[in-house]
Amino acid sequence: MDVERLQKIIDWMRHSPLQELEIADGDFKAHLIRGGAGIEPITAAEQTLPGVEITAPSFGIVHLSPTPDTEPFVTTGSRVEAGQTLCIIEAMKVFSPVESDRAGTITAILVAGGAEVSANQPIFRLD
Repeated sequence: MDVERLQKIIDWMRHSPLQELEIADGDFKAHLIRGGAGIEPITAAEQTLPGVEITAPSFGIVHLSPTPDTEPFVTTGSRVEAGQTLCIIEAMKVFSPVESDRAGTITAILVAGGAEVSANQPIFRLD
């Protein structure tokens, strides 16, 4: 995957009125979704990326930060340890932390904050 190309696309999307963009060019695939106000576009990466996917343990709403006014638990490039909280999934007013099962670096955040996810849906990529 050409990371520089992906970064240029994300930078372009920041200045575009588009809310969502899907690109497929050979084995390069990306799905970008603009999050809530002030949140950068989040990439949903192709299946061929190296690393390990962290999946949602259940259906619910993803919260990437502890509260709306605070920094996210992790960002792309964050170094994480086993047991570290990556996000929270809310289902029926129950908030369940999603923790990393290993140490590594977050290489992709595959969902936008506030998005609805299904059980076993990939939400992070860890290298």
